[in-house]
Amino acid sequence: MTTTSQNGESTINGGSPEITHEKLPRTQDHLEAQQGTKPDQNLTEHQVVGSIDLGLSKEVESILLDNHAMVWKKDDSGNLLIKSLPGDPTSPRSWKNWKRYGLVGLASLLNNLVCLCVSGYSTGVEQMEEEIGFGSELGTLGLSLYILGFAFGPMFLAPLSEYWGRRPVYLVSWTIFTIFQIPLALAQNLATILVCRFIQGLAGSTPLANTGGVVHDLFGIDECGMAVAIYALSSADGPPLGNALSGYLAQTQGWRWLYWTYLIIFGTFIFVIYFFLPETRDTIIISRKTALLRKETNLPFYAEHELVKKDPSHLYKVTIIRPFKFLFTEPITYLCAGINGFAFGMIFLSNEAFPLVFGSGNNGHGWTHSGTVNLTFLAYVVGAFLGFALTPLQEKKYHQLCAEKGFSNPEARWWSALWATPFCPIGLMIASWTSYNYLPWIAPIIGFTLFGFGFYIILAAILNYVVDGYGHYSASALGGVVFVRNIVGAIFPLFAEQMFVGMGNQWALFLLSMVSIGLVPIPFYLYKKGKSVRERSPYCATHFGEGS
Repeated sequence: MTTTSQNGESTINGGSPEITHEKLPRTQDHLEAQQGTKPDQNLTEHQVVGSIDLGLSKEVESILLDNHAMVWKKDDSGNLLIKSLPGDPTSPRSWKNWKRYGLVGLASLLNNLVCLCVSGYSTGVEQMEEEIGFGSELGTLGLSLYILGFAFGPMFLAPLSEYWGRRPVYLVSWTIFTIFQIPLALAQNLATILVCRFIQGLAGSTPLANTGGVVHDLFGIDECGMAVAIYALSSADGPPLGNALSGYLAQTQGWRWLYWTYLIIFGTFIFVIYFFLPETRDTIIISRKTALLRKETNLPFYAEHELVKKDPSHLYKVTIIRPFKFLFTEPITYLCAGINGFAFGMIFLSNEAFPLVFGSGNNGHGWTHSGTVNLTFLAYVVGAFLGFALTPLQEKKYHQLCAEKGFSNPEARWWSALWATPFCPIGLMIASWTSYNYLPWIAPIIGFTLFGFGFYIILAAILNYVVDGYGHYSASALGGVVFVRNIVGAIFPLFAEQMFVGMGNQWALFLLSMVSIGLVPIPFYLYKKGKSVRERSPYCATHFGEGS
């Protein structure tokens, strides 16, 4: 029933302001809010409801303005959909730079830690094989199952973080990841080891699923270059750093103490996550805001995300199925997945190959201390840091190319990869023919360092390009890329020992260098033809620039 208040405004049910049924157009404020620009200090109450008068009372308009909120649409059910105004202090993109970069650093550190646990296993697997009694092939399976968990985990954890928020998914999964260090440290049989490793991979994949999302939550497209570089560094140096840091511990204290140490470190980070990692997902934050607005005004204010959550099929049909759809139908996704998959496969294959190249047996350098052998993985770490040091150069070129175009240009993200990708086959070629035991050990280390350099540049380019090109759909595209990366990473170690023993260290590395030559044309193709590829995509073409 419609009544009239004393001030002449129409109301419904004896007190709530009457709302008209027009669908509101997107206002300039809304577009600026999507682009992450600074707030306009001269916003008026009328602007919080767009250019059509909804009949809201001055009090309600004032409440919306005080909460940096605007009504941008009325749906068919009569719900008023809310968006944040530019400069909303609750929006993660409005937080101080030190806080935003600090959170990216924390999320990247968590990514480092779960990757450390991947390769750290390899440093104690020989002792494990001797004590429990199983062969090296089954020992390698423990490495592959963890990476397999990495492959499947993000397919479920990423959608959960989109629905329920980053923070609860981090807390629950990290707790599970930490707890399963205990049965592994106490394991008395192979079955326990393999089951625990797979569960660890599933639960530990949260940083893989969420770190890119955290970066996107905190930074817009044109300002995210350095943040993505930090994220890429944690992905590139995490696995090899795990070998270098865990090698001496496993050698001197035994493989069980490896997992007790992990338990202490990872357990500490449960509290770090609880106290220092707030919710960054904007849809969750705006949903909390609209819940308070509904309570305060008794009006049907909703965030679009709240209404989507009411449809259970959406989670399955869109956020779980879509990454696989992208992987097989989107050229950008499967090309990036291919180049990323091989590069990560090579990193994980090294867990089996480096002990043969630098350790005893297989005509390697004959080093007998596993801690020393595992230090050779620092070659990849040094290469990744060298690539990271060139981030300002890439950023400068990116903004220069964007200025020439007059708008954001995702293809400019590939600029450094054009000349850095060839370092992958060149590095492996150098490593292959300098890995003879009568040549200085530093020679193949230089080759692997060059591969690590090219690998980092490629990874940073992929992460930036996919996020820039797909916008709102970047999580689905990256989900497909990460899935392939970890499937390949799980497979490569399984045949590494047989390949290196059967072919010899030199010819095995030479074969890998020849295969990696196939990676070189991909950045050139996407740099030159990426725009037309994006325009043919129903996702890139219609959504580039939105939600940036």
